[in-house]
Amino acid sequence: MGPPVVIDDLLYKPDSSLVRQSYEPQLLEMLNLGGFGMVSWDESSPNPGTPLKYRTTDLPIFDQNLKALAEKMRSNCLLAHIRGIAYRADSGFGPHNLHPFYYPKYRWAMAHNGDLAGFNDMRHDLLDHVTPALRRNIQGTTDSEVVYALVLSQLERVEKNKPADLVAAITQTISILREVRAAHQIEINSAMNLLFSDGTSTVGLRFTFDYGCFPIDDPGKITQGNFNYLSLWYTMGEHYECVDGVWQMTGDPQSTSAIVIASEPLTREVTGWVELPEYSIFMVDRESGQIETINLEC
Repeated sequence: MGPPVVIDDLLYKPDSSLVRQSYEPQLLEMLNLGGFGMVSWDESSPNPGTPLKYRTTDLPIFDQNLKALAEKMRSNCLLAHIRGIAYRADSGFGPHNLHPFYYPKYRWAMAHNGDLAGFNDMRHDLLDHVTPALRRNIQGTTDSEVVYALVLSQLERVEKNKPADLVAAITQTISILREVRAAHQIEINSAMNLLFSDGTSTVGLRFTFDYGCFPIDDPGKITQGNFNYLSLWYTMGEHYECVDGVWQMTGDPQSTSAIVIASEPLTREVTGWVELPEYSIFMVDRESGQIETINLEC
C-alpha cells in the first residue's frame, strides 16, 4: 500500500516473492498449491474505489495471464493470497473458496491464513451471528468466508465503518468464536491470521486459539508445521524499490508513505522487516495517519 508500484515487483521479482512462496515458503512447512487471488486498487483507474478482482485455481507460477497482467498493471494497494490446503476429501478446492473475499457493497476485502478446527461442527452456530444480507453473499464452503461475514456483520452494528471500528468488529468476532468453540468443546490449535484492506487503510490480525493444543486420538495428523505460530511481518518507508538487486523499503522507516504486510518477508534479507507480535492487531489508518499495534488476550 503506497505510491503506485508495478504488481510484478511484488508478486514475482523479489527473491522470496509471494508467487515463489507458493512452492518454496521460508517460514511455513506447507506448500500453497490451492490457487491464487488478488484485489488491486488503482487511483488512476475508472471507479477507483472498486478494486480489480482476480482469482484462479491455477498455480501462480504457471499462470501466464497473471504474469502478463502483473507486468502491465500498477497498484496503489494490493491484497494478494496464495492458498494452502491439506489433502483430504473435504478440502473445498475450487474458485469459490479462493481469497481474498470481497463483497462489492461492503468496504473491506479480507484474506485469511489458518484453519479453524471443528469448523463443520460450528458452522450453523456461527451463521446465527451473521446478518441475513451477508449470509446471502456466502458462496464458498470455507471457515475463512464465514469469518469474513462474521466480521462484516459486527461492523454493520457501528456507524462509522472506520479502521478503529473494524478493529472492534474483529475483537467481537474473536469473542463469538471463543463462545462457539467452548459450546462445542473445541480446544484445538486454530490459527487465524487476517488481513483487511479497503484500498487506503489496512488492519492485520495475528492470532491463534489454543496454541499448542492438538488432538491426541490421531497423532499422525500432527505435522512439524503445526507447531509453528503463523507469522506476520511488515516493513514501512517512503518507496518500495530495487536497490543493488535487492527489493526493499527506502527512505524514512518511520514514514507511512509505503507499507508492505506479508505472512513472511518478500526478501530473504529481512533487515527492515518487523515481525508482528503474537496476539495482536496492526492498524494503519491513512485518513487519520494513525498506526497502532493493539495487544489482545490469548
